[in-house]
Amino acid sequence: MPPRKRIFREDILKAAVDLVREQGTLALSVRNIAGKLNCSTQPIYSEFESMETLRDELMTYIRENYLREDADSYKQVALSFLHFAQREKNLFQLVYLRQRAAGETLFEDPNEGKTIHKLEVNLELSKEQAAQMHRRMQYYCYSMAVMMATGYLNFSEEEISKELTEYYRIILSYYKQVKSEEELQHWLMRSRNLLV
Repeated sequence: MPPRKRIFREDILKAAVDLVREQGTLALSVRNIAGKLNCSTQPIYSEFESMETLRDELMTYIRENYLREDADSYKQVALSFLHFAQREKNLFQLVYLRQRAAGETLFEDPNEGKTIHKLEVNLELSKEQAAQMHRRMQYYCYSMAVMMATGYLNFSEEEISKELTEYYRIILSYYKQVKSEEELQHWLMRSRNLLV
C-alpha cells in the first residue's frame, strides 16, 4: 500500500503565505516552503509542476482569502483593501508590487464586477462610466496602499476615511457633471449606502 499523503495543496499555500508574511517576498522558494512544512521538496513538486505554477495559484489564494470583500458598501471595499496593505505589507508587495508580464492584468480586484454594478444602479451611470469611475478610485486607493505598504506614509483610520470620502466626492462630481452643492448632495444621498 502506498504511503498516505500528509501534505496537501492547501497546506503548501498556507505555508507560502506564512513564509512571505514572516520573511518577505524574496524568501518565497520551494526549498523555503518545504522547510516551513518540515518536508522535502517532493510533496510540493507533486502538487505544483513548477515554482511559477505555485506562485500563480498563490496569487489566486491570497486574492480569494485576503482581498475578497462581500461588503455592501463601496467605501468598505476600499477600506478593506487599504487595511490589507497596512496589515499585510509583505503579502501586498507580493501581489501588487511585482513586475508584470506583457498583457497581464494590472489590478487584481476580486470585487470589481459587483462594485461596478452597484455604481451603475445607485448613480444611474452606464456600465462604461461606472467602470471608469471605479478605475479612477482604484488608482487613488492603490497609491495610498503603496505608501502604506512601503512605510512611506502611515494614515490613521480617520485620515483614511476622510481621504476616501473627499476623493469620492470629487469623482462623483465629475462623472455626474454636478453643477451645484445641492446637486452633489442629491447624488451623495443616492449613494449613501455605498459610503457607510
